[in-house]
Amino acid sequence: MESAKKILDRIIEWVCVVLLAVMTILVTFQVVVRYFFNSPNAYTESLSKYMFVWMVMYGSAYVFGLREHMNIGFVRDHMPSKTRVVVEMLGELMVALFAAGVMIFGGYKQVTSQMIQMDAALQIPMGIIYSAVPVSACFILFYFIYNEMKLAKKLREI
Repeated sequence: MESAKKILDRIIEWVCVVLLAVMTILVTFQVVVRYFFNSPNAYTESLSKYMFVWMVMYGSAYVFGLREHMNIGFVRDHMPSKTRVVVEMLGELMVALFAAGVMIFGGYKQVTSQMIQMDAALQIPMGIIYSAVPVSACFILFYFIYNEMKLAKKLREI
């Protein structure tokens, strides 16, 4: 499980790095073309916007896997060790339930219903753009299983 997590971490890291690099190039190109040549390009604007969505969705799954997402820890930090681990496990479970219920189920319904709608500039189905939601939810569920296993081991050691 540890090696699968490392591989997934690396893949998501590189995807996010490539997306950010390409977005930077596209936005820079868009600014240069718009202000110096007075000829805006709709393709670069749309593509960079969609790449940002994918980067945020993948990045949020990655940060969840690292357990470095934003949290309010001042209450949890004052709890006894066992209670703290149980609260962390419940928090992970709540995120997983949201990912499974809303992001996968709702995201799948959204993707399938939007496959007939085409993006005006890029002429690709909007369902492809929206597929970032259920895909990132699958990553979140993988990380949930990994994190719960580590927390369960930690709970047994206390």
